[in-house]
Amino acid sequence: VAYWRAVEIGVDRGWQSVIIEGDSLATIKKCNTTGLDRSMIGVYIHDIQQQISKFNKVSFQYTPRSVNNLAHILAMETLKRKEEVYLEMEVPEYAKEQRRIDWLREPD
Repeated sequence: VAYWRAVEIGVDRGWQSVIIEGDSLATIKKCNTTGLDRSMIGVYIHDIQQQISKFNKVSFQYTPRSVNNLAHILAMETLKRKEEVYLEMEVPEYAKEQRRIDWLREPD
């Protein structure tokens, strides 16, 4: 549903190019293929495939959950603050701070 919603938002906002990242490799693969999907999420995959033709460029990319800490923080803060956030060429200040903290923790 999250991938479907991301595509829907991109279409509604008139974006020409989108990159959608997620940690569900199976769903990413389904979004990147054409053809009928008979799984339980097949209806969503079909809708995604219909909508992506409205973009000049669309990319579904797998990001392992273990390295997706920043996305998790963005999602949790957004829910906590009860707000919608669209990352258009920038991230909120709390995300920048988390990136700085993560960078400081990385081993040399």
